[in-house]
Amino acid sequence: MRRPSSVIIKILKWFSFVSTACGLIVVYTPAANVMARPLIVDERLAKSGVIVVLGGGAYENGALGAASNERLIRGLLLYKNGWAPAVIFSGGSINAASTKIIHTITASDDKSAISASEAAIMRDTALTLGVPEKDTAVDALSTNTYENMKDVKGYMETRGIKTCLIVTSPTHALRSMLVAERLGMSCSPAPVADYTALRRSAIDRLSLFHAVVWEYAGLALYKVYGYI
Repeated sequence: MRRPSSVIIKILKWFSFVSTACGLIVVYTPAANVMARPLIVDERLAKSGVIVVLGGGAYENGALGAASNERLIRGLLLYKNGWAPAVIFSGGSINAASTKIIHTITASDDKSAISASEAAIMRDTALTLGVPEKDTAVDALSTNTYENMKDVKGYMETRGIKTCLIVTSPTHALRSMLVAERLGMSCSPAPVADYTALRRSAIDRLSLFHAVVWEYAGLALYKVYGYI
């Protein structure tokens, strides 16, 4: 049996060293927290025609992911405090990682890839909590930020709504606002309170790093596609 060459062994050693070093930097330093800062958009609350709550994921059994839960609460509080007379929930989840990546890169509009509709789940929750059905709407079939905002724009145009508040996670606010601006929408950011600097545990930083890298990749891809 032929032994691997010394060059291959050396490459594998360096790869292992670099991978380990990068992993340690991510989980034991504030690198991810610092990377998140340029993505943060401060809230600019203004009386608007509708509150747009962007979905942040859901599971096949109907349970909302953490991001969807925090966005839902934020949107409902804004509604209850009178910032807009209506709320639209937008988004469908693709839970298979490989399918989501391919779907995003190819800008596919294949709705069969949707595993669960966080938008529909959020709306059902809002109704259960007492929000009148007439004050809610749902866009259950958009699978990415561009589709979210494009469908919301269509909803607003058919109802003569001129302004909106965009509710999403802190690291997702920049891309959402850039897409809205590109579509010519008059929207103000109303993200969940920024807690990225407070994510200091190893698991938290690893999760934040994943979210940040995804956002930067999304921004680059959206720039190529002309979405922003």
